Amino acid sequence: MNCGSKLKRDPKNCVYCTENPGVTADHVPPKSFFPEPRPSNLITVPACKKCNSGAGKDEDYFLATFMFSAAGVTDAGKTLWKQRLRRMFQKNTGLRGKIANGFSSATISTPAGLYVGQGMTLAFEEQRFDSVVRKIVRGLYYFEYDEALPAKIEVTTLFLSTKARYETAVAYADQLTWGKRQWPGIFEYRCARLPDTQQVSMWLMRYYSNTYFWAISRHDDGIK
Repeated sequence: MNCGSKLKRDPKNCVYCTENPGVTADHVPPKSFFPEPRPSNLITVPACKKCNSGAGKDEDYFLATFMFSAAGVTDAGKTLWKQRLRRMFQKNTGLRGKIANGFSSATISTPAGLYVGQGMTLAFEEQRFDSVVRKIVRGLYYFEYDEALPAKIEVTTLFLSTKARYETAVAYADQLTWGKRQWPGIFEYRCARLPDTQQVSMWLMRYYSNTYFWAISRHDDGIK
């Protein structure tokens, strides 16, 4: 299938909405996810001003939330805390309040079900993760395959937050190939698309060594 040929590497079009002029260069994934000094080989794609800036709050939420998980104690996470996160929480009182209100006490158990004690958990708004990951997938699709996904193509994402979700997704990992560009410890991804229906694609993304997302692009007419 020759999908989206008129959008192929056309800098006149935003790769997200595919309609407005792509007058800015958007980083995929967001450059704020990278500690400084940032790599010289970050991916950029043409985007309109609205699509470029529209996900900024969700991207901050995404980063801030995961920095309170195991991602925050990785080398990249520790550096981001020093360079960006502390300052961001000082300035953004709304985000600080939302994260603070998300903490609650919970019973902690081992995977075998043995009681360990009480600990703190952080509730999160998964739909805000989805908006960030969907945008990243559209940007990576353009980077990998030299064409934009039409706006009518649905991108479905899944945060692999449980063992069951993770095992279900990684069962497809051998069908995927490594993307053209990787940043170990910060962002890595695998992908594949169907040869006959190329707008159908699969993605496995890893952030900060231990946070995984799965995504599928597909037609909204019943193709699974």
